[in-house]
This record gives sequence, structure tokens and C-alpha cells, in this order.
Amino acid sequence: MRQSQSRDLKSFFGTLVAHGNPRAQFQKGRGTLKSVSKLDTSLNAVGTTLQIAKDAGDAASKVSYVKAVAGVLSQIIRIRDEIQANKERCGEIIDLVQRKSKTILQSLDQVYEAKGATGLEKLKSELEDYADYLRTVLREELEPFKTQSRWTSYINRGKNYGDLHKLERELDDFNNRFSVKRLVEISVALLSKPIPPAKMIPQALPASPEIVIGRESVVESVVTVILSSSKPRVVILGQGGMGKTTIATIVLHDLRITSAYPTKYFVSSELAPTIELLETRIADTMSIPPSERGTDLMSQIADRISSDANPVLLCIDNLETIWEVESEQPRVDHFLEVLSGSSSKLAILITMRGTQEPKTSFSWEPFVLRGLDPSCSITMYETLSRMPADDSANELLSKLSGSPLAIKLFALMVKEGDKPSQLLSSWNEHGAKALEIGGRHRLSSLEQSIHLSVFSPRIDDTARLILSLIALMPDGLPTCSPWFQGFESVLPDNTVLQPTLRSLRRMALLDELGEPPRWQMLHPIRQFCVQFVDSALPVVIILVEFYVQTVSEHWNLSSFVSQTVILLEVANIRSLLLRGFDLQPLLSGIGWAGVQYGEWAYWRDIDESALLSSFLRLSVPSDEQAAIYCCMGKLHHHWNRLDAAGTSLAHALELYSDVQDRGGQANTHRNIGDLRMRQDELEAAGTSFAHALELYGYLHNHLGEAHTRESIGELHMRQDQLDLAEASFICALELYRDVHDQLGEANVYYDVGYLHQRRGQLGEAKASAILSLERYREIQDQWGIARSNSLLGEVCLRKQELGAADSAFSQALSIYKDIGSNWGIADIRRGIGDLCLQRMQLDDAETALNSALDIYTNKVQSRVDEARTNRSIGELHVLRGQFEESEQVFHRALELDTLAGSRFGRGKTHRCMGKMFTKKGDLKAAESSYTDSLRLFVEINDYQVNPCLLDLGKVWVQQGKIEESEALDAELLRLRWDVGEKT
Repeated sequence: MRQSQSRDLKSFFGTLVAHGNPRAQFQKGRGTLKSVSKLDTSLNAVGTTLQIAKDAGDAASKVSYVKAVAGVLSQIIRIRDEIQANKERCGEIIDLVQRKSKTILQSLDQVYEAKGATGLEKLKSELEDYADYLRTVLREELEPFKTQSRWTSYINRGKNYGDLHKLERELDDFNNRFSVKRLVEISVALLSKPIPPAKMIPQALPASPEIVIGRESVVESVVTVILSSSKPRVVILGQGGMGKTTIATIVLHDLRITSAYPTKYFVSSELAPTIELLETRIADTMSIPPSERGTDLMSQIADRISSDANPVLLCIDNLETIWEVESEQPRVDHFLEVLSGSSSKLAILITMRGTQEPKTSFSWEPFVLRGLDPSCSITMYETLSRMPADDSANELLSKLSGSPLAIKLFALMVKEGDKPSQLLSSWNEHGAKALEIGGRHRLSSLEQSIHLSVFSPRIDDTARLILSLIALMPDGLPTCSPWFQGFESVLPDNTVLQPTLRSLRRMALLDELGEPPRWQMLHPIRQFCVQFVDSALPVVIILVEFYVQTVSEHWNLSSFVSQTVILLEVANIRSLLLRGFDLQPLLSGIGWAGVQYGEWAYWRDIDESALLSSFLRLSVPSDEQAAIYCCMGKLHHHWNRLDAAGTSLAHALELYSDVQDRGGQANTHRNIGDLRMRQDELEAAGTSFAHALELYGYLHNHLGEAHTRESIGELHMRQDQLDLAEASFICALELYRDVHDQLGEANVYYDVGYLHQRRGQLGEAKASAILSLERYREIQDQWGIARSNSLLGEVCLRKQELGAADSAFSQALSIYKDIGSNWGIADIRRGIGDLCLQRMQLDDAETALNSALDIYTNKVQSRVDEARTNRSIGELHVLRGQFEESEQVFHRALELDTLAGSRFGRGKTHRCMGKMFTKKGDLKAAESSYTDSLRLFVEINDYQVNPCLLDLGKVWVQQGKIEESEALDAELLRLRWDVGEKT
């Protein structure tokens, strides 16, 4: 036969050898690397195609429909040389088709040898369909690349990879739908031929893993269930790569299991998409000789189990291989029913992808695996890689969602020499494709493991579309209004969303998590879907338009309804705006939506200046550009990039002037005033606020006027003009009430509380702080809640209510950490430091104050707050008797307050220095410091004149200056300062 096969190959593939004479090609291009490369490629193509013919055997030339399949395959192989662009992808397609077809061709050859051409009649229609499909692949997937430019290839790269996964799925569908099943049926029939008896060698269990981390409790639970149940039926479920097989293997090797179940079998269902193949594998594992196998192999397996004198534990791994073929599900359930009834001493352990257990009459004990927690992920990585986890490793581990397979592949690649930073960069660019240790097996390639789930036959195109859309949403699909209804409205007609979501959950591709709940997917799956699952451009456009419209409608930051709608969806809005950025020619209003998102980001302490900067590259009108620049300026200011803030606001003002937008000019002047005040340019700040007020008045914009009056009040506070500040705050409060702006009202209550604290009116300050806290809670403004608690803590600290101060500071710190506010965190650290000073916990005070000072100096760059923290550190040194250190720190505080133009701060520092010199015994220096402090407090009419006079009087008494002291008493009576709580 093999001689005739060689003759057939010579004639059948003669045209391939004639595809360019390799020797002639070599002679024509002698001495050039390019020619040698072409020679190697041609010889490889010849060898590969001859291998196809070898796989098909005589059937390739004697049976027309087999010949058709082999002929198309040879054309697919030959086209590799003709591709002009994207050779790598075409090579992947060719290798994929060849790999998937090899099993079919080899089986065809076996059937042909046993039965001849008549043995293949049952497969005629299927093989003709298969040949037609391969022609479609050749025509639509490969031949277009013969003339496609590299630029076109680059543009279509996302679609290309998606097509490749679709091709693989369709090839698998062909294999599962008819080829393997029919071949198995024929193979079973062929077994009726006499087969010489063969001695079956019992198959050993797979080796137990050497390293298992983070799954100890699950293993123990599975062992406990098997040992404690009369008829154990256990199923281990979860997403691919979560360690289901690993846990099953460990359980099989557990000494307690071995003692209770002396007979144990492990059967893998991988690449066995039918019950017949699974039965054959079980029979092989149980050493049932082929010569003894009849047509009812299931009964023979059941008899073997029932006849075993020992209890039997049967483990079937990857049962989803069969379960995912919908037509096989009833047969799987029946198969498990027969197994379960075969013996009362049988324990069954199965593993399946997803979260759905088989639909049998008996119940299963399910164990659904989730990702490892962060500490176990790091431990597993460091154990396998034998390297400590650096910053890059930790960042990549955080993106792997605790998948043991992903962590293992990452660790092994690092162990082989790859750097974590390089793998992190590759992950950010290529996703799951970055983690592969050779081959496209599910255990060696994270991409392949995810592919098996996403392109499972159980998931139809509609479900994959929904999956691809949710992948565009980092926080997942919210189940609340209006987002869920909006998402459902963009889907194709007749799409029923909820059942599809539940189906995807059963496949462990989605889960309903969080409060309020969201449909979310693991990060590796999400990134895979973004890259490789077609998300239907028209549907994406409609979804982005819905988000753009919703963001634009909810522009009022103080509205409780708008906050409820927007704040929980910030990450998704950002992601879809970026997607809209790519689709900008097809969308309108994307620039305004970006600005509104920027305002929400500013309110939530999220730095999105870079995102807004990218929107400037769009072709948008001048007024949109101006709004983008203005919002960027606010964000730069908030994040302490003050020069960049000034530049952006200047651009905004110029553009608003060009288009004669007075409202935009007024907003920009107000923002410039806030910036100038931050830069300690108080006079310039006042000028900008005056311009803003004039424009708002012309436009009758009461809300803008309210914002400006509030800013002017803060300016008067900085200028130590407390009465003027109070008048501005009261005016702002009335305007906010007129326009029903709850956020503005809450802000003013906070400002008034801070004003009362400056005046030493601690009772009124506490009442205002509590009032602002209540208002912020009503509108669920987390940042406002935090800063009201911060103020309340400071007031309680001065009132010696240390427990209440501690509680308020703790609540504020928790919120500031959640929203990532460096300034807020620094304020609380400073407050905690002052609290520790009161409690004489000096080491804790030092830690907190130094932490605050580092943030103020290096991140926030606030001179006033830096000076205030230095004063507290100076007081710490005084308590420790470190007078030289305290004097240096106090002088630094004086320099900062001078630069900031704060007479109040300088007065406070001079008074602190007076106390330090008094304790040191240097009464002359103390007198000088108290005198400087008194002069500054008198200039700004501050309540601390009275306590400062008392301090000075004590120094005069110690110096024996009785007359001066008596004169001081008379001055105190004249001034009639209330010593009470203000002291």
C-alpha cells in the first residue's frame, strides 16, 4: 500500500513541486539571504504538504471528497510565500488549519485502510462541507493579504486577531459537530474485526503538584466531604486556570483518601467531545482490553466498578469538553446517572469550567473556585520564580485577578529570564497573549485558556456581543437605572439581557458583585474580550452616544440625583469617552461630555488633565476648546501644577474672549483668582474676583456670583480681614439658597465654621462644622464629609474633647484615603499629630507630623499649611527640651508665613517662640517674641491679643517689672477681652 501511496503522492502533488524550481531559485538569487530564505520557505511548504498527503494516505487520491480536502489544504500551505503583509498572522492561520485538520486526516487513513472507500461514505457530505469551508478560509482570510498593504494590516489588526479566534472556534465546531463523532462510530464498528489480545497496562494517576498555595482550605473541604458522605458526588467548578485539576489531583493523592478508596481512577475529558470517546478513555484507564469491549461499553464500566472489592474513587477532569456540546448534555447526565447507580461504594469527583453543575437526579456538592487573594498571589509568584516581587511584578499580579495559571506562567517566564517590567509592558500592550511558555495548550498559554471559555459552543454571538460591550466598562455593567436600561436599549432587537447575563455567569465569565451590584468580569478576561471579541461598531457607537448624552444631562454637581447617577459610574464613563474619542467623526458632543466628566473628576479628586488634553486634538469649536482649557486649569491647580494651571486658564480666557463668551470669561477669571490666592498673590486674586463679579452681574448669573463671593470670603480670611470675610460668606449663602444649591450651602457652613475657629468662638465653630457635616451627608458628598470631620476634629481638640477629636479625624482620614486626596490626608496627619501632643504621645506625634510635612512640602506645596505643621513640630521639640531644634523649626515657619503673607501665622509662631524662650529661661528673648506676636495680632484685630498680653505679663512679673505688669492689667480691663473659652 505504501508503495502505491508514494506513486499517488508523486502525481497528486506534482504541481506543488513545480511551484518554482527550488534549485533554479537558488541559482537565480545566489549569494543573497533573501533567496536562501525563499528556498527554505518553499522546501518547508513542500514538506508540510507532503505530510498532509501522508496523513490522508491512499484516500487522498482514491476518494474524491478526501482529495478535495487535501487539495485545499495544500493550496493554503502554498499561499504562505505569496503573502505581502502580516505574514505572522497568515502563518498562524495556516498552522491552525493544519493542526486542526491533522486528526481528521489521520483517522480517514485508518478507516480507509480498514474498510476502503465504502467506509468513508458516511462522511461524504460532511467532508464536502469541510472542503467548502476551507475554500472560504482561503478566499476570505488568506488571499486578500496577497495585495494588502502593511498600513491596512495595521489598521485591521484588532479585527484580524478576532477573526483568528473565530476561525479556530469554527474549526472546533466542525470537529465536534460531525467529524469526531462519526469517526468514533466507524471506529467502534471496525472493532468487530478480530484483534489480537493485548495486555492492558493500568494507567497511573497524574503526579501530585509539588507547590500548592492558597488552596489548602478547599482541598481540606473536598477531602472532608468525600470521607464523610455515604455516596460522595463532588464537582469542582470555576473559570479556566483557577486550579480545578490541581485540587482534584491533590485530593487523589491525599493519604486519607488513599486509605478509604484503594481503587482510584483519573480520566481526562480533554479532546474527547463525545460520550463514546469518554467511555473509551475510562475503559483504557480501567485496563479493560479492547478485545473484551462490546457495543455497551458503559455497562462494562459499571460492572467493573461494582465488581471491585474496594471502594472506588473516579475522577473525571474537564467534563465541560463534552458538556459544552449542547446535544451531548442529556447523554452526559444519563452517563453520570448510570455511573452513580453502579455501586454504593463509588465516589465521583468531577471538574468543570463554569459554575453550573450537571443536571442529574442526585445532588452534587459544589466547590466554586475564585481567584487567590493578593498575599497568596505574591507568595505563589515568589515561590515559583525564586525572585522577590518588585513593583512591576506587584502591578502585574494585581491585574491577573488571582488566577493560579496566570501567576504560574508569569513566574516561570521570570524564572527563565524575562524581566517583570518587560512582561508588564507586554501585558499592557498584548494582554493575555503576553503570558505563554510555548505552545497553544490551555495550560501553557493564558490566551488559549481564556479562548476556550469565551469561544465555547455554549456562548452564541449575541452573548459574545454583550461580553464585548461589558469589557469596555472597567467597573462592569451596573444593575441600576438609568445605565442598565440604557445598555439594554442599544442591543439588537429581540435580545433578552438578563437570561444572557445569567448564562455568562454559569460559564464563570461574569459575576454579579459589589453593592450596588454590577455584572463584572476578571481583568484578564476583560482585556482578552477588548482585543479579540468583535463588539459590532454600530452598537458601540449607540452605547457611547447614550453615555455622552447622560453625562451631558447631569451637569449639576450639587444635584443629589446627578450624583447618584454619575458618581458610581465614573470609571465606565471615562472608558467609553475614550472609545468615543476614537469614533469622534461619527459622534457629536464628545467635547462637552469630556468637559462635564472633567468637572465630576475634579469634584471626586481624580486627575484627568491628561485625558482632557487629548480631547484638544479633536476638531471641536473654539468654545469647546475654551471649556476644555478652563477645566484643565482647575485640575492642574487642584493637583499642584500651578504653572500649568496658569497656562491653561490663560488659553481659556483668550478663546472665550475671541468668541465673546462672557459666562466663560467670568468662570475663568474666578478660577484665576483662586489660583492667584493659592500662589499667595492676594492682590492679583482680588482683581480677578472683581472681574468675575462684574461679568456675573451683567449676566445675572447668581450661582457664579455666589461662588465668587465665597472665594472673596476666603481671600479676606487669608488677609486676616475676618469681618469682611463673614460678610462675603453671608452674601454667598443667601445666593446659594436663592438658586437651591445644596453643595454651595454646605461649603459656606464649613467656611463659617472655620471663621469662628479663627476667632476662638469654639462653640459656634463646632455648631457650624456639625451643620456642614449634615448637609454634606444629605447630598452624599464624601469630600465634604471628610473636610467637615477634619474641622470638627480640630475644634474638639481645642475644646479638650480628645475622644471626639480622635473619632472625627479617623472618619475623615478613611474617606480621604478612599478618594486619594493628598491634601486631606496631610490635614488629618497634622491634626492627629496635634492630638498626640495633647496626650504626650511624642513619638506618635512626630511620625504623624513628619508625614504631614512631607505631603505639604513635596505634593501639595502649601506654604500656610507647611508653616502650621512646622509650628507643631517646634512645640514637639520644646516638650522634649530640644530648644535649638525648636528654634530652627520656628524660624522656618516664620519664613513660610512671610512668603504666604500670613500675619496671623507669624503672630502664632512668635507666640510659640515666646513660650519656648520662657521655658528655656531666656526671658528677654521671650519678651521680644511676645511683643512681636502682640503687634501682629493687634494689626489684624485677632482674639489672641488677650492671651498674648497674659503671656507677656507673666514674663514681666518674672523679670520684676511690677509697674509694667500693673499697666498691663489696666489695659486688659480697658480692652474687655473675653478670656473664657477663647483662651
